[in-house]
Amino acid sequence: MSWTPTTFTWPPCAASIETGAEATLAAVPGAQHAALARLTQAAGEVAFSRHPLSQQAEALLGLRGQLDQLLVDGHRLTVTPYDHDVGKVEQTGHYLAPQNAIHRLADKLRDNADPHRPAGTLHALGLLLTAPSLGQFGQQLTAVTRLLPLPELAALARRVAAEQEHQAQKMRIPARAIPPQWVPGRHHAAPLRPAAAALGARLAQLESLAADRLDPVAKLGALAAKRAVWLEDQDQALAELKAGLSGGLLRMAASGSAAAIANALTGGVPAYETPHSAAVLLVSPHPLTFLQELLP
Repeated sequence: MSWTPTTFTWPPCAASIETGAEATLAAVPGAQHAALARLTQAAGEVAFSRHPLSQQAEALLGLRGQLDQLLVDGHRLTVTPYDHDVGKVEQTGHYLAPQNAIHRLADKLRDNADPHRPAGTLHALGLLLTAPSLGQFGQQLTAVTRLLPLPELAALARRVAAEQEHQAQKMRIPARAIPPQWVPGRHHAAPLRPAAAALGARLAQLESLAADRLDPVAKLGALAAKRAVWLEDQDQALAELKAGLSGGLLRMAASGSAAAIANALTGGVPAYETPHSAAVLLVSPHPLTFLQELLP
């Protein structure tokens, strides 16, 4: 093998796929027009009946509105031991007492210099994680972020895990590979990615046309079976979500102005003497119904 100059050329492997699908796809518009004409002619001679569950489902369409009300906007504030001017830094690590974490949340609610400080009548939910050791703190973070994957808590969990690993391996000198480093992944950068997308869309049309080998009754049967499987999967996913609700943390709920919520936060500070803590405050002008019921 030798190095030779070359230029970009449309690959024959891609041209083969394109040419193979071209003739059939070119006939699609005419075939569709003819099929629609036949369907229009037959529509007047066919009576369609409503599905027996259709009216029952229509009466439940208001559940969508109830679900939408649970999806609220607002602000989130997270205090961790690694935040500048928040935690205490020592040679052995970063520390933050729960009282200091809560007071920082309250201070931010009173911080008039912050342009993002929420205002008006608010609903708030405060969360507090605290542990006597770094290992227990990491376990608590892992359990909480599995159910409540807030970005700041997830980043804190990764940093705590890295600090634990560093403490365990700081006396080891691992073997180091020479640079550069191998990068794993699929070789699908442009122009392969857009070419694959364009050709894949054409092949999807062929696959759709090939599905006409089934008569309408068989198609409806396959669709009904697919819906049944989908419903079973959703039931299983919801059951697994409910079964995974484990673990705990400290919480408090309040409503009112930012100042009133700040006073409520500092009015019931837990008397824990634990060096590892993190606090989160979720606020919204709308009730945080789902989260408050998730953490009653």
